[in-house]
Amino acid sequence: MKDQELRELVNPVFNTAKSCVQLSAAAGDQDAQRLLDALGFPAFGAQKPRNTVPQEMHEQVGKLFPAYTILIETRFQAMNRLIERMKDRQIVDLPCGYTSRGIRMSREGRTYFGFDLPAVTDAMVPAVESIIGKRESIAYHAVDATNYESLENALPADSRGLLVTTEGLLMYFAQSELEEVFSNIHRLLRKHGGSWVITDRAYFLYDKEVVAAALNNDPALTAMYAAVTNRAAATTADVRFNDSVFFDPDDEKVRAFIRKMGFALHEICMADYLPEPIASLKGTPEAEPAVREVFRKMMFWELTVAEDTAAKPVDIDLPFQVASEVKDGVFHASVQGRMDTITAPELLREFQNAGGQFKAIHVDVSRMSYVSSAGLRVLLMMYKSLGSQDRFEMTGVSDQVREILETTGFDQFLLKK
Repeated sequence: MKDQELRELVNPVFNTAKSCVQLSAAAGDQDAQRLLDALGFPAFGAQKPRNTVPQEMHEQVGKLFPAYTILIETRFQAMNRLIERMKDRQIVDLPCGYTSRGIRMSREGRTYFGFDLPAVTDAMVPAVESIIGKRESIAYHAVDATNYESLENALPADSRGLLVTTEGLLMYFAQSELEEVFSNIHRLLRKHGGSWVITDRAYFLYDKEVVAAALNNDPALTAMYAAVTNRAAATTADVRFNDSVFFDPDDEKVRAFIRKMGFALHEICMADYLPEPIASLKGTPEAEPAVREVFRKMMFWELTVAEDTAAKPVDIDLPFQVASEVKDGVFHASVQGRMDTITAPELLREFQNAGGQFKAIHVDVSRMSYVSSAGLRVLLMMYKSLGSQDRFEMTGVSDQVREILETTGFDQFLLKK
């Protein structure tokens, strides 16, 4: 199996990033259209409907255009405007997705780092170069947000004054992964300076209100949009969305978590950064006042390292390695180091290359220091290939890894009772 196919199996949610550039192009962003063409992606509405989406939804594309585009356009364009006001910062777009932000910022003379999964960055590098050529001011790097070394190694040692931007990322993380991400960004900002701007909570709290306002509160269209998005979410790669304290309805719990992770919080009203006019509402301009009113309640959350925060201890992980063999019909594997989005495909490759039907599977994780949802997904694939928990065994499970398994619910599959 090719590397790209392995990556998609390990973390298939990257496909959602394609819709962002499609919708930005449909809303009139010229750089997004150039990028769409360079990537070879179809235009919005041109691709064959997925079997998870009813045909009637695609027949309503015209009527639902504001609902499809409003969340993407406002999040992307408002963040662009905020970035442009912070002229002294080096931009770290995490994740960058298939967006045209790097093109726009590079033209403005800004330093831009696009961080994402390998499946995204491998496609973005040649596509962006075909539009603006090679520029020292723009770079794309494959990273895993839960892996500090991958983030740090992607930045020049002399980087100073970062502006880390996060749009639509945190919803995919379980609590243990979320804490890893917050800890990693904290370390980056302690070393390089700057701040971290997040849109995720604002859209979690108010996305339904924004869509309803964009659709002029039409109950039939709003219900149809909600039904299809719920159905699509339920069938996306066994990911449990918004499954962490960051998306707890209790705002004080979230603020307490941010303080615990060593950050100070500053709120910035998103309504002040909306484009004029909102392009996705071109066909329904009467909806724009109501949309802007919702955005008065929505805030960018800008996080900086709290002054009284001590440096966090640094975990020294062993380099990632996988060793495997098949003996007497049993697949044996040992995993060392961190198994995350970057490294998990290696275990999947070893398993698939072994081929055949196995009597049992034994995975030694005594030297595995951490496992992300991508790594858990690979282990689950291996488990499901047997169809019997009695024939799957993980040994050497550390307290840290056991806590991750229990927090995510994977212990019921992967650990013997």
